[in-house]
Amino acid sequence: MHRTTLESGLRTMTERDESVGNERDRLAQQAAYLRAQHNFSQEEIGKLLGGVSQSHVSRLLAYATELGWLVTELRFDERNISSEAMREIEHLLQPRGLVAYFERIRTETGRVTPNVRVFDSGSESSTAGAFEIRCRRFGRSASGRLEELLRQSSSIGVTWGRTVSSLIDGLAAANRSFRAEQPIVVVPVSAELITLAAPDYSSSLLATRLNAVVNHGHGEKLRLAGVPAYIPRRYDEAKTKAIREYILDTASYRQIFGAERPLINLIDMVVTSVGSGERPLGGAMEEILSAGDISAGELKRLIIGDVGGVLIPKPGLSEDERQLVVNLNAMWTGITKEHISRLALRSGQGGGGAGVVVAAIGKERAEIIAEMVRLEMVNELIIDWGLANALEEAFR
Repeated sequence: MHRTTLESGLRTMTERDESVGNERDRLAQQAAYLRAQHNFSQEEIGKLLGGVSQSHVSRLLAYATELGWLVTELRFDERNISSEAMREIEHLLQPRGLVAYFERIRTETGRVTPNVRVFDSGSESSTAGAFEIRCRRFGRSASGRLEELLRQSSSIGVTWGRTVSSLIDGLAAANRSFRAEQPIVVVPVSAELITLAAPDYSSSLLATRLNAVVNHGHGEKLRLAGVPAYIPRRYDEAKTKAIREYILDTASYRQIFGAERPLINLIDMVVTSVGSGERPLGGAMEEILSAGDISAGELKRLIIGDVGGVLIPKPGLSEDERQLVVNLNAMWTGITKEHISRLALRSGQGGGGAGVVVAAIGKERAEIIAEMVRLEMVNELIIDWGLANALEEAFR
């Protein structure tokens, strides 16, 4: 009889503890919501919860934070900081020599030159495993700069690449809140390469992930999946025209590139990575080699790299060689050099939006970025210190 009474008592205590735990969870969740979504003070939250003391609300919020229901967001507020002090703060993440060079060129010639922010990627190793770690570290530290630029823009194009992917991951991990009243339009602008070494970093998938971060998935979802990246150079004019007309029948492609007011002409920001001359197109060269009927050696001899799939010719090519690069780019169905240059110029002249934002790590990309700067194709550089030092050397 005594044993039965003891077991009954233990059950009652357990049920009571569970009830107390459930009630604590419920109140902590409600307190976290009121604090995060409505910015209520602890005193106001206590009243809304039925007269809970301020000290108890504080414990509920700490408990909610511990369980992940309440995420503390760090945000720098520059409203009460002078412009002179802000310039000094921003220079903390800028290589002084490079910034001074760009400012001098901008002042003396009026040319479009980029703003620069530099972040640590941890090393200069280019092995596959090390590069993955570098990208992850770089993305976490540099995502705040991407957030600043996103808040300046209303319509964003996304190319492809591991570096862009790492910035989006960093942005998602930071759990920032973007404006909800008007979704940011997120647009994939690079065609799909079947042989891309890491298909998870395709333009369409990165655009979908960025849309999930800035719009919580509510914005229009545009995809270029299924659109061939290249129309082979060997096809005659009639066949090429027929294929382009077929591609234009793809709903998303038509909105982005073929409508009366295509989105590609309306975007005020493009986020892109770059490929070096030794490893353009994310290492997926097979498709362009086949479509262009060209060898890997000849392609590397002609180009300095690529920007979201757009081939950038080396300086000093002959007229025939330059024309060959033009013909190779003409096969491409994604964003063009003209789109990039037009956006960079518009943004550089105060047209609104962040313009062309290049995210890159590694000194091997210094040559193509230096050429993009010369061609006025970039407004914002988000780079690591290895690349920044190489650029300083290139511009001396």
